[in-house]
Amino acid sequence: MARFFEVIFCFLALRFANAWPPIDQQPLTSPPWANDHGHNELFIPRPDHIIPAKKPLQFDHERHYYEQHHNDAVHGTYKRAPCPALNTLANRGFIPRSGKHITYENLAQAARDVYNFGDDNIMVVLVPAFALHPNATHIDLDQFADEKVQHAINCPAAPTRLDREIGNNIDLNMTLLDSLLGFSKDGETLTLEDLAEHHHLRHNQSRAESKSWQFGNSDATCALAQYTNLVGVLGRNGKHGLLTLYVEDVKKFYMQEDLPDAYERRELPYYAIEATNLIDRMTHHIGFQILRPFPADDHDGRDIEPLQAAYEKTPSCVDGRKGRV
Repeated sequence: MARFFEVIFCFLALRFANAWPPIDQQPLTSPPWANDHGHNELFIPRPDHIIPAKKPLQFDHERHYYEQHHNDAVHGTYKRAPCPALNTLANRGFIPRSGKHITYENLAQAARDVYNFGDDNIMVVLVPAFALHPNATHIDLDQFADEKVQHAINCPAAPTRLDREIGNNIDLNMTLLDSLLGFSKDGETLTLEDLAEHHHLRHNQSRAESKSWQFGNSDATCALAQYTNLVGVLGRNGKHGLLTLYVEDVKKFYMQEDLPDAYERRELPYYAIEATNLIDRMTHHIGFQILRPFPADDHDGRDIEPLQAAYEKTPSCVDGRKGRV
């Protein structure tokens, strides 16, 4: 009897798979999952399309035209976050262009629609934001950088923003962006090793400038995720594999806060397990490990990252690095 059901299941699976047109005949419209709000759409492998890839994101350019705005004063017209991904959603009108009075549902769905950001990764950001801004059904983008969310969803040693206690932690710092792009070894791409080395520089810079430095396990995760999210979301097929991160894409994403010209949307959602794997590869290159779950006393002023990285102790690792993305 078990064998009978196994044969029937295989037959139905093949019929289901063959009912779909070939993968290159399935255009990505804007958006095909619009009536499936509330969770990521499933990627279902088929015999002719087993490995999830990326597809160009097609959307209504008249409705979602590009118009960049910057963060205004306290009572200004426009609000922006320290995150280019959120600001891109606002600049393109996937969330209110003002960056103000945004529902959590709208923000979550826009992250799914445009980036296919995994539901668990979305919750990592929105749950603390909601908890730290109690009784608020809406949020302004600049609240992702206010005092309430420090060491929760806004963390020290960000790639292109100053720490809150040091200076402007919302607007892009061009010196830091130039530094990030300059860590590319080939001038064309940024590998995980390149990103890890830039992060380590930012860690040491922030530690030297901060009056009340702490960098616990949650801080490290938050800081490193800002790099790995670039790889997971913007990475595309290239010389280092399916998630090759290009300098030109990073530059446009940060400077214009817009989708790169060659942007393609993931078929498989970018879940936390993938982000964690990328983060662990970065910490391994630097020479430390993040404890999970985070200890109860994680914010006791500790610094889990060494001042001298492992790659700095091994001259042979400076050239000919392995393990690129």
